[in-house]
Amino acid sequence: MLKSKIKALLLSSRHKKITRPYPFVPLTPPENLRGRLKVDPNKCIGCGNCVRTCPSRLIEIQDKEDEKIVLFYSGRCIYCGRCATACPEKAIRITHEFELATDNKQDLDIVIKIKMVKCSICGKPFITLNMLNKQIERLQNKTEEQINKLKICSECRRKNQNKEA
Repeated sequence: MLKSKIKALLLSSRHKKITRPYPFVPLTPPENLRGRLKVDPNKCIGCGNCVRTCPSRLIEIQDKEDEKIVLFYSGRCIYCGRCATACPEKAIRITHEFELATDNKQDLDIVIKIKMVKCSICGKPFITLNMLNKQIERLQNKTEEQINKLKICSECRRKNQNKEA
C-alpha cells in the first residue's frame, strides 16, 4: 500500500502542474461563455416575450397599481440566452461574468420596475410608459390627436367606436 502511494507520488511529480492557482490568478472567460444576465430597465417595455421563452420559468411579471414589476430569479437560470434573443428591445443581455458565488440566493435576483400609464378616460393603468414612448416614436406624422389616442385603453376605445357608429 505504501509502495503504491510512493510510486504514484513519484510519477505525478514528473509532470507539469495541471491546476491553475485560481482565484489568485484571474481567469479570462472563453469568448462564447454565457454568464450573468444584465437587464437595462430603461429599455425594457414589459412585453413579456422573455417570460414566454424562458425554459426555466425564472422570469415573472407582476402588475401592481402604478407599475409593472419584472422579476428575474437568476438562481434558477440555465444560461441558455433565449430571453436575450426574444427581447425586441435588446434590454436583456448575457455577460461573461461567471463568478456568482453568494451566501444568499436572492442576491442574484434582478427586479425591474416600469411605470404604467393610466387611461385618459377611465384612469385604469393599461400600458407601460416605455412601451407608450416606443409607440409614439414609431408614429409617422405625430399629431396631438394620434398621441392622445395612444393614451386611451382598448376598452374605452371600443366604447367610443360603438358610440360613433
